[in-house]
Amino acid sequence: MKGQPCLSAGYPEPYAATADTYDRLVGWAIDQWGESPRPQMAAFLQSLWSDRARPVREVLEVCCGTGLMLEQLVRLGYSVTGLDRSEAMLGEARARLGAQVPLVHAELPEIPVRQEYDAVVCAAAALNYLPDHDTVVKTFHAVAGVVRKGGSFVFDLLSQQRLRNDFGTQVWAGDLDDLAFIWKFEHHPTGGFSDLTYTQFRRAGGPGSDSYTAARELHRLYALDHDTVRDAARDAGFTDIAVFDNYSSRPVDDSTNYETWTLTRA
Repeated sequence: MKGQPCLSAGYPEPYAATADTYDRLVGWAIDQWGESPRPQMAAFLQSLWSDRARPVREVLEVCCGTGLMLEQLVRLGYSVTGLDRSEAMLGEARARLGAQVPLVHAELPEIPVRQEYDAVVCAAAALNYLPDHDTVVKTFHAVAGVVRKGGSFVFDLLSQQRLRNDFGTQVWAGDLDDLAFIWKFEHHPTGGFSDLTYTQFRRAGGPGSDSYTAARELHRLYALDHDTVRDAARDAGFTDIAVFDNYSSRPVDDSTNYETWTLTRA
């Protein structure tokens, strides 16, 4: 995976070993870190799109993961397509969504689809995995190439202060009975990124078993400042650039942890 040190450090690629526990970790992140639940994200999108001149019917989600957001959009009546670089995550999405939802295996900035969409979304801070300015710009151009004029691109990012201060150099841990895990965060200010080492222990037998399987992954998240995002958006032909606090109507401020960006394809 581009920009990720996992292979050189002897780790599997992100989510290769943990895709089948991802949904449970999302629930924990909602409770502990204040991440928005997927229904709240979907409600924000529906409200945003209802005010647009162009009706939104067809939606592409890049970095769709296990399909949590796609599932919500399907429930709201949208026709959806998902794209992700992790085959393991796409396997979970396929089990959730069935064969009727197209799923594409690809890694940003590549978006190898053959149609245009009314909107493109990218949730769960997936764009924080983009390693440099060039990849950010290429990704925005790729999105612009598949969203219809007047359509929208909505994504969220972990804020710089979230990566620098709230995570910083810390250890978080959780115990979900048959699943225990540890997140170790280390911020590298000179490099503009944070390394997240995730270790999990999953009960191998039934209730009461003291046998566990272990997995460990290394994720590198890159801080994206507002100037970088705005410059890349404009370069790709997006207008009406706005940023909100965590899928709400509130403007961002110094306490914002999750930034929700909305763009319009000119």
